[in-house]
Amino acid sequence: MMKFKNPESTDLHFFKTIYQPKFFNGNVDLAHMLHTFQDLSGDHVEALGLGEEFKKLNQFFYVVMRMKGYFLGEIHEGETYTMVTYPLQASGIQMYRYGYILNSKDEPVFMLSTLWILMDSVTRRIKSTKVFKNRLAEVLPDIDSVLPLNDETLENFSIDEYDFKSVKDYQVVKEDIDSNGHLNNTIYLKMSQPLLQNERIHNFEIVSSINDSVCSLESISGKYDSKTVFF
Repeated sequence: MMKFKNPESTDLHFFKTIYQPKFFNGNVDLAHMLHTFQDLSGDHVEALGLGEEFKKLNQFFYVVMRMKGYFLGEIHEGETYTMVTYPLQASGIQMYRYGYILNSKDEPVFMLSTLWILMDSVTRRIKSTKVFKNRLAEVLPDIDSVLPLNDETLENFSIDEYDFKSVKDYQVVKEDIDSNGHLNNTIYLKMSQPLLQNERIHNFEIVSSINDSVCSLESISGKYDSKTVFF
């Protein structure tokens, strides 16, 4: 089992923070968990010099196209955990990021795998990752030799046409919108998790397109898919 350095480490190969889980209907509050991952990842990006100033200079913004979270072990209420994120790593026009939640034995109990692209802030078209890769190589020249605990990569795909029925309406408020002007991914989980009650959630997945997103929650009894359509 891989062991991580102490939380005060300044190593830019990964970032760590203390994670105090919240719970909802007997499950980990997924929206709160993802929000904590987002804050930690944002701090990591800024520390690597790939944050707001770099995005403005090179006219792009980061877009998450797909994410999948897996529970690898138990997360208990009242216990303290460590959250870890790795830097984005580019391959072609896509980028991948991994994050983990570790228990007191430094064993992973949750893994988050995400697929990203760079979007041109002027043309709104997908942008090459070359400028990102060059900058990351300057900061972490050995980045290709640093592998996370699991090197599974997600691939992008189109959202299939499901036979969805309307369950609830959600009025978007200003606080739901992220810095890119998009509905934050935590909101999909916030809307979907209450629909799956009294069942232990094993994993979740969010897939986004321009006009809609699908959030899947999987429990012991099966899979629940909810589709968010923007009007």
